[in-house]
Amino acid sequence: MEAHAHFLGRLRWHVPHLQHARRETSIGRLTAAGAEAGLAGLVALAVPLVIYDWAKASHSALELPTAVSGWLFGLNHFARNGYHWWPIVVGALFLIAYCAVMGIAFAGLASRVYRISSLASGLVLGAAWSIASFLFFWDMLLPIARDGAPFRATTVAPAEFVAPNWVWILGFALSGLATGIAYRLLARGALTEPAQRVTSLQQQQQAA
Repeated sequence: MEAHAHFLGRLRWHVPHLQHARRETSIGRLTAAGAEAGLAGLVALAVPLVIYDWAKASHSALELPTAVSGWLFGLNHFARNGYHWWPIVVGALFLIAYCAVMGIAFAGLASRVYRISSLASGLVLGAAWSIASFLFFWDMLLPIARDGAPFRATTVAPAEFVAPNWVWILGFALSGLATGIAYRLLARGALTEPAQRVTSLQQQQQAA
């Protein structure tokens, strides 16, 4: 009986700590998975924009990152013909940070609100996310400065734009789907590995 009571006491002492460690590990890994999924979405968004700009003689292939610098710091930093490297680098860093944050927001919805558990549900949420993220970017974020120039054609600078609207819509559609797929694949590993580690630790403590 004394051995049994001692075992129960040790179990009560360790299990809450194990559950707390597992919860913290899962949150950290899911956050990382969300950020990585956001970067996958950035790649999917950039592909049609880069292809369109590369194919058009009046555009240059890396207009997307320079558009970020132009929108933030002035249209003189947006280069349609030629490559100015500091606007490209600064714009790319801002894009990476923005998409990582958006990916973390997606992860919060996927894990805490909708609790997606399959690739199909990840695709459905990703499709809805593509619409929501496009509307946020297009109608709420871009009008803050220069009515969205040079991302889109405006009366302020009608000739200074990255791509027509349909290319942006395609890019955001692909981005949402890529974010949903990447998050589901990454989150599956993020949840499985800590669970296996905690189970192994519990088995070792019980054996001791």
